[in-house]
Amino acid sequence: MVSRLKRLRTAVPLLALVLALTACQVDIEVGIGFNEDGSGVVTVDVALDQEAMAQTDDITSLLLTEDIENPASGWSYNDPRIDDEGRTSFSASKPFGSIHQLESVLAEIFGSEEVFRDFTFERDTSFAQTDYRVTGVVDLSDGLDLFTDPELTDRLGGEPFGEPIPDVAAALAGVTVRVVLDLPVGAEEQVELQLGQGAERIEMTAQEESVTAVTLRWVAWAAFALVGLSVLIAVAGYLLERRARDRSTDPTLTQESMIRATGPTAAQPPQRRLRLVVLNPLGVLFEPIEEPARLLASFAAERGLEVDEEDVEQLHHQAALGRISPVELWTGIGLDDDPDELTEQFLDQYTVRSGVRDFMAEMGRRDLPVACLTNDIASWSTELRDRHDITGIDTWIVSSEVGVCLPAPGIYEALRRTTSVPYENALLVDVRVESLDAAQALGMSTALLADARPKEGEAPGHAVVTGFSDFFRRRPRS
Repeated sequence: MVSRLKRLRTAVPLLALVLALTACQVDIEVGIGFNEDGSGVVTVDVALDQEAMAQTDDITSLLLTEDIENPASGWSYNDPRIDDEGRTSFSASKPFGSIHQLESVLAEIFGSEEVFRDFTFERDTSFAQTDYRVTGVVDLSDGLDLFTDPELTDRLGGEPFGEPIPDVAAALAGVTVRVVLDLPVGAEEQVELQLGQGAERIEMTAQEESVTAVTLRWVAWAAFALVGLSVLIAVAGYLLERRARDRSTDPTLTQESMIRATGPTAAQPPQRRLRLVVLNPLGVLFEPIEEPARLLASFAAERGLEVDEEDVEQLHHQAALGRISPVELWTGIGLDDDPDELTEQFLDQYTVRSGVRDFMAEMGRRDLPVACLTNDIASWSTELRDRHDITGIDTWIVSSEVGVCLPAPGIYEALRRTTSVPYENALLVDVRVESLDAAQALGMSTALLADARPKEGEAPGHAVVTGFSDFFRRRPRS
């Protein structure tokens, strides 16, 4: 029976063994994690209790067959692990690029398009906030039939698992299916279903409030409060002057002298004092300045592959968020050579920008800390800095380690919390205007590193420097 179970055509073979273990407790968790653009990753986890594990001598080799490990399927399989409850857990994951691809991936789990259907993903962005909403239908009404294969059933004499199941109700009760939804913001939500349960509609909503909008709202309230305070001061001065005049206690006391003696001094704007210089290493420390995804597409084209640049960009975005490994990135692009060699060859493109080492030495002489903020894969970022011996940088904030990419506010917040330097005391130097715009909105000083100064009428809204020497060039006296 074990050898026959391997013939099931399901795309996630972790589930092929479940019905052979129906006298035991089997938990199936289907996790769907979404990114901001509607792409994401589907994760399937099958947890078997000790009784289930005892049903066969070599359950691991049964699940991890050559068909399962075939990278062409797009599924990535993890080594079995023991959870806190002593159960053995087998898991697999596969990325999707859109809501339509999501339904295709979900259909592979049970080999049916009816189990997971009618899924939608909505992202509504307004000035103040971004709303996310995902809906779908999960239908487990086919019960045990979800794990059967017509051809295999015929070969087994009409018994889909080689022998009759004496207690169907007990078999159904022993299998729990949990669907976990995870939107880009907020806590994940889960729905627990039972095998054989009818169609169930699931829904999750989440809301992300714009940091910029919140800041502007507080600024508006502060301005309103300041106007109100000014009015109160004026009224108070008028009343005090009138009271003094009526009592004739001091004929020299006037509204002007009252305000001069007791009124508050004009509020002074906070002084900016530079305490941290922040660099985006890809483009500032290292050249070329092109986006890594575009370099990856060119890298693949040089090796004879015809790739869609948008697909490569999606794959790199997943890797930069830490959701897929470099090996999965190369496989997804279609390059099957040794992953380490591919990484070495790809990183060979980068060289240190002229003036970097002098700039770092000058920052050291001035006791001014330097940090790096980048959208990159952690292992690639470490390899670049080690390879070129870049020293003097106190903090590295890499997107794959914090799970958020530029220009999202979260990665700037990770920098602020790690360095304990307020936004208004930090300067960001980058080659990408969108990253500078987001930093400026949070209160950071910004500088665009460009090949040439902008022409008249093309000002980017940021200070422009054409090299590291510009930071130390004295301004002529007027």
